[in-house]
Amino acid sequence: MIEFGDDYTLSSGQDDSLASPPLLTSRTSEKETREILHALEEIQEKLRGNVSWKEAPAKQTQDEPIYLRRTELPEALCSPSCTQPDRSWPAPKRPSQFAQWAISPTFDSGSLSCSLEVSKDCRTVTVSHRQQNYPWSPQRFSASQVFCSQALSSGRQYWEVDTQHCNHWAVGVASWTMARDRILGRTMDSWCVEWKGTGKLSAWTMAKETVLGSDRPGVVGIWLDLEEGKLAFYSVASEESLLYECKVSACSPLHPAFWLFGLRQGNSLIIKQARM
Repeated sequence: MIEFGDDYTLSSGQDDSLASPPLLTSRTSEKETREILHALEEIQEKLRGNVSWKEAPAKQTQDEPIYLRRTELPEALCSPSCTQPDRSWPAPKRPSQFAQWAISPTFDSGSLSCSLEVSKDCRTVTVSHRQQNYPWSPQRFSASQVFCSQALSSGRQYWEVDTQHCNHWAVGVASWTMARDRILGRTMDSWCVEWKGTGKLSAWTMAKETVLGSDRPGVVGIWLDLEEGKLAFYSVASEESLLYECKVSACSPLHPAFWLFGLRQGNSLIIKQARM
């Protein structure tokens, strides 16, 4: 028969079979030892089953057992093979608030300056390493500028331009009748935001400059609302942040317009797909 010490008590309301096993002492016989080990195995099996463990207090003495409820175990202790989410991942980007009006315009080769060239899909314009021999056209810009082919005369449209690979640029809209020897934003029928490599962001409307600051947007979103006669420019990151807005009016359709000045080889602007 197994003798239990004075410290052996049953927890309140707990199954007797789950009570703490007696401690082994120097007087314990081999038979008693086997019985104690068997009792421990039975308790272990029950704990694997439906026993609800109590959460351990914040401070424990060295001799006190620590129990945790299974549902409260930290994820890292669930299994050696558990993988934890990488909290360094950036938050997912939200769809653009202008997604339903997004367009993807293409560069017009007829207006393209001879110092520029476009990609095969006509959505990337790059400063050329050599002067291009394009056919002469009265619609071709003398400065390093280009229009898009799409004529916007009504409704609402939105498009985005990746400017990260260009040191000096201007993006906006202009009337197709804009003089081809003039500069974007310096006429009465063109509007743009412009980044100078000296660290200045400006808006040019009706040939007047408004300095916006020194923060450079990596992607510029352009919102053209011809129903309201409004043009707005946004800095696009995880969401759109307004840079500048103004009124627009034109007697002829407006076209997306671009200027790559400085003519550093490889400078490029990219029309990108807005987030859906």
